[in-house]
Amino acid sequence: MSETSSLPDASVLLAANINPSTLLATDYLNHFNEVLMLIEILPAMPECADDVFSWRPMTYADYFKQSTFKEKNLAISLYESIPDALKSRFESLIHDADEKIFGLIERISSLDGDLSGGSFENLAFMASTEIRPLIDRASALINDTASDTDWMLAIDHPTAQDEVDRLFD
Repeated sequence: MSETSSLPDASVLLAANINPSTLLATDYLNHFNEVLMLIEILPAMPECADDVFSWRPMTYADYFKQSTFKEKNLAISLYESIPDALKSRFESLIHDADEKIFGLIERISSLDGDLSGGSFENLAFMASTEIRPLIDRASALINDTASDTDWMLAIDHPTAQDEVDRLFD
């Protein structure tokens, strides 16, 4: 499907919940949203810790292979047709999200099960201020709404990281 003329009609893509401009599906972001939700509920449901600790990055294709997404085969096949520049930006955001999530999981692990104190609250703050914006930027890219003026999604939040780093010094 490397030629544009061989791509499905836009109406087919929209019905499949795949953006016709980017050829990407936001369903992939569920992989990241799920782990963040689990992290946020850990203090109330510590039994979810094993699910958090077992989280692993998944490529776009690997995610869809195991998903229940109705048009998963279409989503996988279209990935090869995505323009290189867009794919590179997308994969860079995903890599950054993977790295931030792994760092957060390592820090949660270092709490040795004590998820009740201020240490965990700082980690939850880090999740919402450093990882969520990466997911939001990936969503904007997938939905073709990203622009140079999306500065609010691109803001780094060093104060959250600085606070977490201070706790572990």
